[in-house]
Amino acid sequence: MQNSDKIQRHIWALLLLLSWAIPAGAHEPRGPIDIGSQKQLFIDNYLVESSDGIEWVVNPPQRDGRILLTNDQPWESLPGMALGIYCSVIKDNGLVRIWYDLWQQGGKGHGRLAYAESQDGLHFTKPIQNQYAINGSKENNIVIPGSIGGGSVWIDPQAPQEHRYKNQAKIYPSFEFQMYSSPDGLHWKPYLQPDPGPGGWDSQSIIFWDPPVKRYALFTRFWKSHRHKTSPSPNDFRTVRRLESDDLQHWDNQTIAMQPDKADWARYSTAATPPGKPPVDYYGATVFRYNEQSLYIMLAHAYWHWIPRQPKEKDLGPTGGPAAIDVRLAVSRDGVHFSRLARSKPFMALGPGGRFDSKFVWAMPNPVRMGDELWIYYAGSNRDHDDVLDPAANGELKTGIGRAVLRLDGFVSADADHAGGQITTPLVIFSGKQLELNVDTSGGGSVTVELLDENGNPISGFSQDRAVPVNGNSVRLPVEWAGTDSDISQLAEKPVKIRFRLRDCKLYAFQFVN
Repeated sequence: MQNSDKIQRHIWALLLLLSWAIPAGAHEPRGPIDIGSQKQLFIDNYLVESSDGIEWVVNPPQRDGRILLTNDQPWESLPGMALGIYCSVIKDNGLVRIWYDLWQQGGKGHGRLAYAESQDGLHFTKPIQNQYAINGSKENNIVIPGSIGGGSVWIDPQAPQEHRYKNQAKIYPSFEFQMYSSPDGLHWKPYLQPDPGPGGWDSQSIIFWDPPVKRYALFTRFWKSHRHKTSPSPNDFRTVRRLESDDLQHWDNQTIAMQPDKADWARYSTAATPPGKPPVDYYGATVFRYNEQSLYIMLAHAYWHWIPRQPKEKDLGPTGGPAAIDVRLAVSRDGVHFSRLARSKPFMALGPGGRFDSKFVWAMPNPVRMGDELWIYYAGSNRDHDDVLDPAANGELKTGIGRAVLRLDGFVSADADHAGGQITTPLVIFSGKQLELNVDTSGGGSVTVELLDENGNPISGFSQDRAVPVNGNSVRLPVEWAGTDSDISQLAEKPVKIRFRLRDCKLYAFQFVN
């Protein structure tokens, strides 16, 4: 069993390495990279010139299966009502604020946006808003009435206070794309109607201000066949496209950021897969800039339909099972071209049978930093896309919002076993006087760091024989060299290479600090 597990780990590592396309030798020479004092993650090959004996491991966040928020109030318990999957979260002035979909099948105003907040991110209250009536009473937490769906709340740093909070959603039954604005996230008014152009928009559309291009970026679901709904076209599958705008209304510069590719078809198609259709496509994606760096994380929502079956309550004809959605990890340095990491392994897998997240796991926009952790809130359901309830649920529909906990910067780690491994960066220019590592060595592991000059020679005082082994488990462990008191300010603003030697540990990131 141990050998099997070890082989599996090596397979995942190889797949991740191939997805990065790191060559066997060094990269083509390039000028020094100015990293300043920004934290650098080992999530891609951007700062890897060469490596040996390293496994690049995707680290899924930990989930305990608790439902932190669901439709448990009287006004949320109308017939057919459930918490929808299109929810969003923002940490705002010390509060964890959640806007969530209330979805009522077959009811009037079937999509409503409700509000909850928490001091600790675990225990939520639903402040009464007294804005909109449900069953004749305004004693509820509704902030936008029906019929809307797919909302995604965000803060616009370019807007005046009265329009600081934004939310874009689909209006039913017209399918118009409507943006709302608010001064406080509670009192909303229609703002404008974005026009993303041919191909439509659907599911949860993500918008944020993208500083490198000084424009707004939009990520939305896009039918490859340029139709809003299904069609007999062989291009009838879901992708995620990116567009840009100066004014939030007119959008251009379209690119496809995520779509099923040849590897998806080859890896997952079976003899039973419906002909002409991919076994998986992408229902949407949560995309965000990480740490204000030129680093973009995508949590892509993979929709699986590779087994033919008749739908239970759909009018679209034969569909495919299991009709479930999980989350895949991708990364980009420009927000346009994304690389999938460990494509055969979900970043957030479906929960155990019957649990509230056994059929849907939908990562909500804007993961929240809590101390030295990232909390990825997600919406889940034990009913699949075709409205078929998980047989293990014993007839009980469960929907809600849960939490997945990730170590800060912990998406991917560079791992080495007892035999050891090493990573060498290209030439970098840094600012600061001390180097810190985000690393887990447990008890018996270590990292040593050597600094090299432009010719690849050890720099006096910072060579391997002076390096003090780093041992511990922290997101900020200082690096030391014997006799230097760890002060490396003399090398700041000069091109250097960094060589990390690892043994029995996981290295996530590094940063130069003052």
